[in-house]
Amino acid sequence: MLKKAFLAAMISTTLFISFASQVFAEKAVAIVQGTTGQSLIVGKVYFEDTSGGLKVNADLVSLPAGKHGFHIHEFGDCSDQAKAAGGHFNPDGAHHGFLPKDGLENAHAGDLGNIEIAKDGTGKLETTIPGLALSTGKHNVAGRAVIVHEKEDDFGQPVGNAGSRIGCGSIQITGK
Repeated sequence: MLKKAFLAAMISTTLFISFASQVFAEKAVAIVQGTTGQSLIVGKVYFEDTSGGLKVNADLVSLPAGKHGFHIHEFGDCSDQAKAAGGHFNPDGAHHGFLPKDGLENAHAGDLGNIEIAKDGTGKLETTIPGLALSTGKHNVAGRAVIVHEKEDDFGQPVGNAGSRIGCGSIQITGK
């Protein structure tokens, strides 16, 4: 009887913790704007801590069609045409790569690859990155910046040859 009660308590605790982590997951948003005064680029990138890693959902409009490098940079400062955002977020000193495929050991923590923009200027990106978080651990992204580059990230060294920064948004925690 004691064994059944213990097992029931363990299952209840596990279910509660799992439910609570989903209900109370930390969330953030980056409001992306063009880096020049005449740019019409706008959009939002939503972030949410999940048990599988950091969930990233981007929705952008008014960009040129094609692939554009899409990265998290060191600082949440979009001034000076986003040059103030610094380089790719890279706390481990890793080589440039594609984080969803290469992992934190083989890619910058900010290397999210590319976002595909349709002919009508809209683009969406949805991914979950294991090992990244909003505000905990050394791979936390809150207060950093999302950068959209003018060209495709070709994954070349040292930073992907994606050209200038055409969109930027600071990642701000919105709550749980």
